[in-house]
Amino acid sequence: MTQNGRNRLRIVFVAPEEPSVMPVFFERVLPELGDEVVAMAVVSPIYRRSSYLKQARKFAAAFGVREFAVEAASYLRYKLVDALPVGRRYSLKRIAHAHGVRVLTPENVNGREFLDALAALAPDLVISVSCPQVFARELLELPRLGCVNVHSAMLPEYRGVLPTFWVLARGEQRTGVTVHFMTPGIDGGDIIGQRSVGIAPDATLHSLMRECKRVAAEVTLEAIADFRDGSVATRPNPADEGSYFSFPQRADVRRFKAIGRALR
Repeated sequence: MTQNGRNRLRIVFVAPEEPSVMPVFFERVLPELGDEVVAMAVVSPIYRRSSYLKQARKFAAAFGVREFAVEAASYLRYKLVDALPVGRRYSLKRIAHAHGVRVLTPENVNGREFLDALAALAPDLVISVSCPQVFARELLELPRLGCVNVHSAMLPEYRGVLPTFWVLARGEQRTGVTVHFMTPGIDGGDIIGQRSVGIAPDATLHSLMRECKRVAAEVTLEAIADFRDGSVATRPNPADEGSYFSFPQRADVRRFKAIGRALR
């Protein structure tokens, strides 16, 4: 379908309900895409087979009780401000509603209920933005043009969890963002678009995450424009190349802090 001289897509985003970083991305892309976004699936930020308590303990074990308390207080502040009837919106659900976007809240993105709801929307593209759930094959094959992931690193380097932490902990001077097709597994699939992001000497984990989401919004919009006119060009993202990182341990955080980095 075309409108105003351009092909129109049907797009569904999948993202976690995270109030401090995710709004940077969606406050940029939703106004630009308008009614091409037919739904946003807002999922829990907690990994499947985990819980808020387990994840809190894991964070505190790695980063320390003080850092956990700071992050928890920040999260509560966002939630309280977001609950006010006026003012800036931090909840992805509220941001979506403000732009007239239908909100879905699946517990499991591979569950039958969500797959059926998604099929009824007949999406051209499903775009994952930091979704903590791994897409299974049936979901990957459902959209007409495929599923796309937005990753805050220059793949194939820094696959996996918290790439922004790892580039800081390893003293990198640059990182980037990657938009790529999704395949079974973690951060695989051919690369659609990338952009490098400089790391400031005083960058914190939080500031770098926000900057990567800002740049990711622009790269995502460029990729969507290529999908519209059928000009998507990809390059390989070899599974046997690059690097992979999991959630940091206490020793990793000590090294992160030893070189002068901070969470906020």
